[in-house]
Amino acid sequence: MKNETNSATWRKYGLIALALLLVSVAGWWFVRGNRRQTQAGRPVPAPDFVAFPDAQPAAKDMAMALRPDDVLLTLSPDKLANAQLKIEAATVAQAANPAGGLRTTGMVQANAYKETPVLPLAGGVVREVRVVLGDRVQAGQTLATLFSTDLSEAQTVYLSMQAEIEKHHKHYHRATELVEMGAISREEFEESAAALKTEEAKLAAARQRLLWLGMTAKQLDELRAPNQMSATVPVTAPAAGTIISRSVNVGEVIASGKELFRLADLSVVWVIGQLYEQDFAAARMGTPAVITTPAYPQRTFTGRVAYLDPRIEPQSRTAQVRIEIRNPNELLKLGMFVDVNFGGAATSNARASANVPRAAVQFIGAKQVVFVETAQPGVFAQRTVQAGSEANGLTPIYAGLNLGERVVTEGSFLLRAESLKLNPAQLTAPAKTAASDSPAPFAENPREQTARITLNEQGYQPASVKLRAGIPTRLTFVRQVEATCGTEIVLADYGIKKDLPLREPVTIEFTPAKSGEFSFACGMNMLKGKLIVRE
Repeated sequence: MKNETNSATWRKYGLIALALLLVSVAGWWFVRGNRRQTQAGRPVPAPDFVAFPDAQPAAKDMAMALRPDDVLLTLSPDKLANAQLKIEAATVAQAANPAGGLRTTGMVQANAYKETPVLPLAGGVVREVRVVLGDRVQAGQTLATLFSTDLSEAQTVYLSMQAEIEKHHKHYHRATELVEMGAISREEFEESAAALKTEEAKLAAARQRLLWLGMTAKQLDELRAPNQMSATVPVTAPAAGTIISRSVNVGEVIASGKELFRLADLSVVWVIGQLYEQDFAAARMGTPAVITTPAYPQRTFTGRVAYLDPRIEPQSRTAQVRIEIRNPNELLKLGMFVDVNFGGAATSNARASANVPRAAVQFIGAKQVVFVETAQPGVFAQRTVQAGSEANGLTPIYAGLNLGERVVTEGSFLLRAESLKLNPAQLTAPAKTAASDSPAPFAENPREQTARITLNEQGYQPASVKLRAGIPTRLTFVRQVEATCGTEIVLADYGIKKDLPLREPVTIEFTPAKSGEFSFACGMNMLKGKLIVRE
């Protein structure tokens, strides 16, 4: 009887377990079917980023913006919110006409001959600061005030000297009367006169010290008693100018001679550029120069070469050139990058290019790419472009991007990293020429020449590059093979030698001065390529 009861109990539990299993299978099947419907058209369940090399966007306006070689990357909504991407439109800027003369880049600096430090002559505690960076001040204007024990001590000495001088004056007048009466000798009278002159000299020195410490002559004339003393020292501007440096705050204890401010007259500024030695003949003392900047695309600034550094930097084979230019309304800011054209002017006939912030351009293997925003939220197109040299934070795009297209700037490296995770083979894939209606870098009258050379198992690719003489050139080398002697790149004819780290682009800039064939090679001169320069 007991065995029959146990058997019935086991059968009961077995039926319950079977029922639960059937319910679980049915629920799983239902969920799986719903997921298929919600993810129709997607090749795999989407991670944070998904690449669609062959995808065809549904939106008509999105399809019009895409190009055949674009690779689409999808960013999930939560990642899109956390990435904090910054997206900006490609802008237009006029390129300088290369026929106008030699071109280089430069940086705006203050005229060092018109910079003035502001130094207090007395130490003390800062009680007030009246100016901030960028303020324009006049000569004699009070910039800060100090509470100074040095000033108090100097005034005490001055009052003591005044008391002493009065005593010696009385002694001298008494000695004058006595010597006339014959009551004292001439020697005693002369000693009294000498003591008076000594005290007068000490009083003049004490007065002059107070003038140096910032007191005025009127204040000194009125200083007759200790209750008229003041420990406040004004720090005044020694010249008119703009405050370009401030290193003091209220409450600081400072010593005499510490620089509190720096003034600069910015009505005339310097532009400091670099010249290769083969270009020295084109920029001599007095050579006119035209300055342009993307900040003011419709405006030019003119000046002349005021200084050529007699020393050549041995690594880059360049020397500094200094151009002095007028700076109306202080439009040119210190540290601003500008374009410099010697012997000619920028013209309106220069071709336009799409310009993007420097951070928008990323390197993937031998390619330069940008990430273009599409009409579909969270979807970005990875596009191959041909970029020029960066100036003033902007990079010109000669091919692959249209004006007005919006590209990712801040955060573009995140898209690059995820793209490489999905397709690591991009690092070794050869670069493709970006399709565009814009002129190629090697057009009839290019602003500059650019080329990208990859070092792999077969050697330099391409092994030869055609250039034109007299046009600034920018060569970018990328080493993609680890076991090689090509850890350096040498252009012996141009005196250039640089390290070539693995998978890190290294850019070399120079201007070929004459036609001919010139080699580039590894540090051991085993791997070689050549530059074919024609007029």
